[in-house]
Parts: sequence; C-alpha cells; structure tokens
Amino acid sequence: MKRDLMTSSLGSVVPDFYYGLMPNPDISIVEYAEKNLYLVSGKNPFPGLVDFSRTPYLHELMDALMPDNGIERVVLMKGWQTGGTLTILAWMLWVMGVAPAPMIIVQPTDELREKFSKQRINPIIANCRDLRERVAEYQKQLPDSKREKDTLISKQFPGGHINLATSTSEPSLRSESAQYLAFDEVSAYDEDCQGHGDPCGLALGRTSAYDGRKKIFYNSTPTIRDYCRIEREYLTTDQRKLFVPCLSCGEMQVLVWANFDLTTDDPAYPCILCGYRHFEQDKIQMLTRAEWRPTATSVDGGRGYHLPALYAPPGMWSWKSSLQQFRKGLANPVEMKVFVNNCLGEPYEDDTITSCDPNDLMQLREDYWPEAKLPEGIGVITAGVDTHPTHVDIVVVGWGCGNESWVLDYWIEPGDSNAPELWARVQRRLRTSYPHSNGVSRLRIATTCVDTGGHNTGAVYDFCSRHIKQRILPIKGSKGPAAPYIDHPTIKKEAKVFLFPVGKLATHGRLFSSLERSMERMKEYREALGTNPKARYRDAEIIHFHKNLPDSFFKELAAPKKIWRKVEGKFQMVYETVAGVADHAHDCLRYAHAARENMDGINIDQVCENFEKRAGR
Repeated sequence: MKRDLMTSSLGSVVPDFYYGLMPNPDISIVEYAEKNLYLVSGKNPFPGLVDFSRTPYLHELMDALMPDNGIERVVLMKGWQTGGTLTILAWMLWVMGVAPAPMIIVQPTDELREKFSKQRINPIIANCRDLRERVAEYQKQLPDSKREKDTLISKQFPGGHINLATSTSEPSLRSESAQYLAFDEVSAYDEDCQGHGDPCGLALGRTSAYDGRKKIFYNSTPTIRDYCRIEREYLTTDQRKLFVPCLSCGEMQVLVWANFDLTTDDPAYPCILCGYRHFEQDKIQMLTRAEWRPTATSVDGGRGYHLPALYAPPGMWSWKSSLQQFRKGLANPVEMKVFVNNCLGEPYEDDTITSCDPNDLMQLREDYWPEAKLPEGIGVITAGVDTHPTHVDIVVVGWGCGNESWVLDYWIEPGDSNAPELWARVQRRLRTSYPHSNGVSRLRIATTCVDTGGHNTGAVYDFCSRHIKQRILPIKGSKGPAAPYIDHPTIKKEAKVFLFPVGKLATHGRLFSSLERSMERMKEYREALGTNPKARYRDAEIIHFHKNLPDSFFKELAAPKKIWRKVEGKFQMVYETVAGVADHAHDCLRYAHAARENMDGINIDQVCENFEKRAGR
C-alpha cells in the first residue's frame, strides 16, 4: 500500500508512527542548533546562526539533555545573560527537528508565555528552513479534519507538539502527556496553581507515561534562600561548578566574587595560587578551557549546574557591570538582592538585623534627665505619634550630628482618638520645651509626624490642619520597596492637608540598623572603660535611651520581625509582629526618624555645631 493511501485511511496516525520508529539521533543539540537556530536582530546581542563557541560551558549542559545517558533531571541555577533560555530554545528546536516527541514548556505567567511564543519561538521556527519545510509536508499528509494551525500556546510538528503552559493556569499544566518538560524561570512560579497545588508537581504528572525516557529541565535565576524553587532543586543534584584555569599557572578555580580586586572601576581576578591578574578580555580564553566539576552527591542522578553572570561571555555581561550593581547594593539592600540573585546566581540571604532581643536593648539605658537638661550634642527635636482607637503613643527624639539621637520622652495618652479632648492633650505634649545643655536656650519639637492609619483618619487630618504652623504632618505608610523615608506629599483637598508618604522598609531598616549599631558601640564602650575611665558612648547613627523608659517600651521596640513573603508572585520584604505583641513604640520612633528627614532644608549637623561653638565646647 502506498504511503499516501495509508495516510488518507488512517488520518494522523501513520505520520507520527513513522517518526516514532526513527532511531536515536546521531546529531547533538549543539550541532543541530549551530546549523538551524537563527537568532533575530533586535532581540539578541549576537544575531544570526547561534554560535556556542561563545558559551562553551553550555555544551555539557545540553549534552545532559540528550537521550539514553541515564540523566532524567537537569537543573541550571544561573545569573544574568548566561544562556539558560537559549538552552531551552536549542533543546526545543532539536526535539522538533531531530527527535520528535511531545514537549511542555512552562512559563511563570500568561504574559511571559505570550512573549516567549511570539518573540522567541515563532522567529526561530520561521527561520529554520529544515523544520519549516518538514512541518509543511507533514500538514499536507493530513486530511483536512486533522490539520491544526499553530497557536500562541501550541506548536505542531511531525511526531510531536510543543505546548506552552503557565504556572498560573491549572488546565495548561494538565493538557497532555509529555516526554520532555522545561521549567523556565521556575523560581517565579506561583506556589499554588489555582488551588490545585504545586504547578511543578502538576506538570511532572504529565511525564509519568515516559518513565525511563523523560527529560526534565529546571532553569531559573534564584530568589530568596530557603524559599527558592531553583535552590531546592539544585541542592538535590551533584551541584556542579564551573572551574576555569589561571592563564599563568594553570590552576583550576571557581570565580568567587570575594576574590575579585575591586579597587578600580575595572575589576580584576587574581589567581588563588599565583596571584596572576585576569581581566575581562581574558574570559574568552579561560572559558574555552573551563570544566564542570561536581561538588556533591545527587539524590537521584540529577545534574545541577551553578552559573553566575561572572562567566557570561564578553558582550553579554561584564565584570564591570557586576561591580556597578554591587556598589548600588552597598547603599540599598534591595539592590544587593539584585546583585546576589542575578550577578552571583545565588539565593539572597538577608544578613541585616531582622530582630532584636528586648533584654539586650534594655542594657542601652543611660543616666540622663531630659526634663532637667538635654544631653550634650542635641540641636534639633522631632516627634512621632502613633494612633489607636483607645489611645495615642508619642515618642520625642533629640538629634545630634551624624544622626546620633536620644529618646527624650515616651507618653501614652489614653482616650477615644476621635475625641477633641484627647487631641488637646496631645497638643500640650507636643508643645513641651527642653532646656538645652548650654544652660541658656530651650528647644521645642521642630517637626512631628502623625500616623493617619485606622479609623481616626479624619480626626488626625483635622488636628494636623489646625497646627500646620507647628509642622505637625499627617503621614501614611508606603509599602513600595524603594519608597524613601518620607516622600513628597499629596494634597487631600477635602481635609485641606498635605499627606506625606513614609517608606515602611526604609524606616524599619534604618531603625533596626541603628539599634544594632548602638548595641555594638555600647559593648565597645563598656570594654574600653576598663582601661579608659574617660571613654564616652558617642557615635553617629546610635540611639540613646534614658533609664526611666519602661520595660514595655523596649519590648514594643523589638516587636517587628523582618521576613520575606510572596506577594502577587514576587517575594517582598515585610516587617510583621507576632500576634498579640504591640509595636507602638517602634512605630513612633520610625515616625520621629521620618520627621527628621523633613526639616525644610535645615542642616542639623550645622545647627548642632553652632550650639557647641556658643557653649565654647
């Protein structure tokens, strides 16, 4: 019987049957890609036929994705511009053109799936003549009723198909069985797919019919340590790292950021053995002789590869770019997370202080009496007010040079926070004046920030609008990761006030940083007293607490804990308190810090220095 007659009588079974009888391929993923994978301009740094000589470290990784090598699971934990998605595309093209079988590629969201289909897959298929002609011939052999057009989420080819799924769509993950499964940017997936459970688990269930023949590939930059999918997968593999040779002595070594010489804008990598300095242009020669070496034992024979952006070839990512991102991170912990995740290809572990022991904070108490005389060094006073249905908390802070501060007073005014009589008492508190250490001047509170959250917003607006000349500012917390301590205000026309956003992460972070610094300096001060009776507990960014503050103040000060939570699919740093534990003193102190940042152009350091000069100190 002729093949076309068989086709017309058996529909689509015969073409797929013929491809199913094909022997194992004798051309590798790399070889096929370098002949057929065309990268379009505008979307790739090196358009044209792909050239894996630029990224020789991908050869072993793609060989691990080949059949009949005993490797079922391959994991790539990577940094920026190292070729993870390119690996998926080369593997996909090889499956379509060489070893046809059903394949699923999972993207984090519908939007990313659409971009991946339109901007990545479609141009590759359109520019692959071998595959394009084969697909066209395959479609001709099918009866009209069996012919299918490619869609955004499904690509048909002789002997198989590519289905594009997302971690947010349970039906897409339960579509059909697949021999090949790729998880792209897996650390960005939802934890629970529409209430049906782990999206990776749902997709893995579609490969059970191919046990012993299936291939699973996990590809992603990492996110937060202990919360990161790609980290969890990588730690169960043999954890391979890329060793490169010293171009002078030949010593094989892993590129480690801590070993880089960062004293100039052009980073250098000294050999760990002979000290020979390697620069960006040396990477090409180093990569050609690089070796993947396992550093652990896999639980199931899976291969794992850790590939920082430090290995990215010239023209894709540079050591200088990593240095620039690192310097951003030194000033901003959110930027440091970007550096660790994307330049180092490592999960981010926040080593800034996340909590304090209130008992340790109580040891910071000192013997000073603000109502009698302010401690030396104070030039400006601010206050923070936290509101609640049954009371209002107030903390008053004195400021010196370099953000050194002293807690002067802590008051709790009981009563209905919507009642005018309560706010009259608050106003009397905020008009308190303090005798300066020079014995002549008295200082009043220069700026106050008042929380507008809760059910008493209208009362706060009214109070602040009546005392605007006293610089009593209504504030509202801002959750944005880059929100400043206090931002430009928005006008509330109905209340005739300006509302100032206060960055939650910024003020929490600064307060905890100051508390940590204070505990360190107090320890040093007490040690120094043993040899120097005149030692002083003074420094920038530390906080002083007078001994009359109650224990409850320090318990509230230490109440918030910094944790990472996944919000709308992305990890965000948040501060939360344990149920039943108040954090009122902590928030008041944050607001007083925010008030310091809104001093209408006043140079606090200069004010403090002027006071010192007048006192002859």
